[in-house]
Parts: sequence; structure tokens; C-alpha cells
Amino acid sequence: MINKIEDNLGKSLMIFVFAILAFIQSGSVAYLFRFPDQIDNWWLVLISRSFSLIFLVMVVLFTLLRLPPKDNADGIEPRISSIVGTFAMMALIVLPTGEVSEGFRVFSTIMIVVGTLLSIYCLRWLGRSFSIMATARKLVTSGPYGIVRHPLYLVEAITSMGIIISNWSVAAVVVGTIHFAFQFRRMFNEERVLRRTFPEYEKYAEQTPFIIPFSKRAA
Repeated sequence: MINKIEDNLGKSLMIFVFAILAFIQSGSVAYLFRFPDQIDNWWLVLISRSFSLIFLVMVVLFTLLRLPPKDNADGIEPRISSIVGTFAMMALIVLPTGEVSEGFRVFSTIMIVVGTLLSIYCLRWLGRSFSIMATARKLVTSGPYGIVRHPLYLVEAITSMGIIISNWSVAAVVVGTIHFAFQFRRMFNEERVLRRTFPEYEKYAEQTPFIIPFSKRAA
């Protein structure tokens, strides 16, 4: 009963937060269409923000339709790790950041585009099993989840690196380090609850690398 209440509260909060982020991003995309001359590399930035908008909308949709939880991670730490890992990079909005050359800015934007596009692909496969908390809903082992056990974290790291490069500064490196530390912690928390919930996870883990594609040691 408590797990169901917690899941419904988390679901409502996620829909609210990501719907606001999607609304803000849609305004950003609209601004680009209205004032293309105000932004360098307009087309590349437009693609980046459009993909980000698609990803945010998909998060809202799959959260709205997500499957009920079979089990959740125990304790407060997995919940804190999930929240910090998800939203830490947003701190760069208010922290002072540095300037990078035009070449690095283009390179970082391409990284963000590639990472976001791959995130959309992975999220599509995860579908109604998606959650930011360490929760077992349905075991997904096909598509990108047949290459590594945590593909969404892997491709999101590409996006995060692009953001760090585009905001290159001590603050960006510190925030990025915190983000990656909590993201790794989230993966281990998810491993624990998935192993506990799905007996077939052990065989899947033996056959599928953790995070590095085609690595020899899977588990």
C-alpha cells in the first residue's frame, strides 16, 4: 500500500516537473523559429532543442502510462540518488560558466544532439517500464538493452558531456562529476532491485555487459 502511494505521488510529481520543462523547451523552440538570426548555428541548436522537447514529452507520456511497480529499492539513499542524478545538471543554469570556442560549441552541440537522439531511442524501448527511481516494473532485455544493461544512462552521458563542454568551467566539471557519481549509484541501485524481483535477471546479466558495449565481462 505504501509503495503504491509513493509511486502515485512520484508519478504525479514527475508529470508536473517534466511537463513544465517541456513547456519551457517548447517556448525555446518557438523563439528559435521567430528569431533565427539571434542564435549562432541556428539549425544545429534548433535540432538539439527539438530532440530535447521530444524526449521530455516522451517522459511525460510514459510516466503517465507506466506499469505498476513490482518492487522498489529500500531506504532513502536510492531516492536521493535518483533525484540528484536526474536534476544535478540543471544547476548549470544558475551557476557561472565559462566561454568556449566556436569549434568546441559546435562539437558539444553535436554531442547533445546525438546523445538526446539515442536517449529517445532507448526510452522508446524502455517504454512503460520507465522510472527515475530504482523500481522494478518489467524486465526489458531487447533492443539497446540487449547490448548493455543500462543503455539510457550510457547515452545520457553523451548528452551530459556535451553540456559540460559547452559550459566549460570549474563549476561545470564539479556539477558533472556529481552527476556522474549519482548516475553510477542509480545503476547499482537498479541492479539490486531487478535481481531481487526477476529471477531471470542473473542469466541476462551474465550475457549482457553492464555499461560498456561488447566488453567481455558482463556481470
